[in-house]
Amino acid sequence: MTRLARLIITEIEESRQPTLPFFDPLKVLKASRYKKEVSDTVQVRNLREEQRIVDGIGDVFGKLYRDLCLDKLIHGTRKDVQWNDILESCVLARLANPSSKRRSASLLEEDYGIKIPLEKIYRVMDHVADCEESIKQRISQTTLSLFGQHVDVLFFDVTTLYFESIVADDLKDFGYSKDCKFKEVQVVLALVTTTGGLPISYRLFPGNTYEGKTLVAMVQELQKEYSINNILLVADRAMFNEENLLEMESLGIEYIVAARLKTLPGNLKADILQSEYKAAVVMDELYWVKEFGHKSRRLIVGYSSRRAKKDAADRQRLVDRLMKKVKDGKIKLKDLIPNYGSKKYIQVENGSASIHQEKIESDAQWDGLHGIITNVKDKAPDELLSRYRQLWQIEEAFRINKHDLKMRPIFHWTEKRIKAHIAICFLAFALAKQAVYRVALQQEKMSFEQIRNELLHAQSSVMIDLASRKKYVIPSHVTVNQKKLYHVFGLKRSQVPYELT
Repeated sequence: MTRLARLIITEIEESRQPTLPFFDPLKVLKASRYKKEVSDTVQVRNLREEQRIVDGIGDVFGKLYRDLCLDKLIHGTRKDVQWNDILESCVLARLANPSSKRRSASLLEEDYGIKIPLEKIYRVMDHVADCEESIKQRISQTTLSLFGQHVDVLFFDVTTLYFESIVADDLKDFGYSKDCKFKEVQVVLALVTTTGGLPISYRLFPGNTYEGKTLVAMVQELQKEYSINNILLVADRAMFNEENLLEMESLGIEYIVAARLKTLPGNLKADILQSEYKAAVVMDELYWVKEFGHKSRRLIVGYSSRRAKKDAADRQRLVDRLMKKVKDGKIKLKDLIPNYGSKKYIQVENGSASIHQEKIESDAQWDGLHGIITNVKDKAPDELLSRYRQLWQIEEAFRINKHDLKMRPIFHWTEKRIKAHIAICFLAFALAKQAVYRVALQQEKMSFEQIRNELLHAQSSVMIDLASRKKYVIPSHVTVNQKKLYHVFGLKRSQVPYELT
């Protein structure tokens, strides 16, 4: 009865307006209800493949999308069902094969049998922009629900997203680019995640915003929109300024922020370099740790021999690049490398440059040293250093967004479309992290890239009998990992061919 009711509901919705999800719900429901085994009388020589469909992405991520109640984000229009179906297809297309909206429309038709006019994708983006805040709130709720609506620690970081454009406006603007795209305009994206990298929220800032100015605005938004209080916020050294620290203290926020050791007062720097350190274990690695006081806060400095080797190797690589430019002990100004990392080891005199040996030796004193500033009173130094080192989770989040989901470059120009693009990417990222998290709960550790690759190879061939004109579905072989993934999400994938009625 339940299946029949679902079938009737789908037929009613289909009669009102065509639905455009990652699969045709009417055909799938009917096929699952009235599935027929292939008759022995089918002549193989009469069979031709009509279409190859990737159904793993739609099966698994489509179910997760609906389980998280993301299929009703757009509301208040006359065509809510249609717009939500198109949005789901756009999000799953980005998970499967991220590309421009124009290319996504082509891929949906080629790989999934879904034909969506490009103008409808753009129209749904306008609806997405209108419900951007509700999308962020829904994602926050899905993450918090995994932890009893409460998290103790949040990670914060900022990145930049560039455009293939030099035209600036109130949102797109020139600024310091983390992608080294200084000739293109950009936007600044601030992201907040849990310790496991699950998304809480994000915020867009104009491209010329100094990243150190984003933290307070983001914290205030979290407290206002999501009632997130009594948390420990972890951020990198770009957020290390007195204004940020004072503001977080006034808001009652505990924090761990990377300290810029070389910018500290001279007497404190001398203490850091001359003090004796105690051995400690930080995330299974031997550290040497010392705590100092700075402006009524705790400054914790750790030394790692592994980090010291890396610092020395990185510096030597820069020096080697400069040495290739040296002739008779000097470097011609026109040959200088336009890179701050290299230029800091150069001194200019009388129109020529030379390698600044004293600067190299001064920097070498700091090899292996790293510091954090914190207002947390009741945790040991090694515990706080370990907590900070987990910040790689949010760096991994940016890697997934920029590379796996290709959030940038951005090919939209109006503020509304830009916000919609980021929101769609954020939905895809939330699904990716939820999938990784749920798979890990089953003690099956898989990266998003591994999950995606497995599901992209869960395919079906739609065959047509040239004699009878009947159509048959032949599922592809199910791998061990595909079987595990389907099981995690309460699904079962059959390998038995059946007639599509």
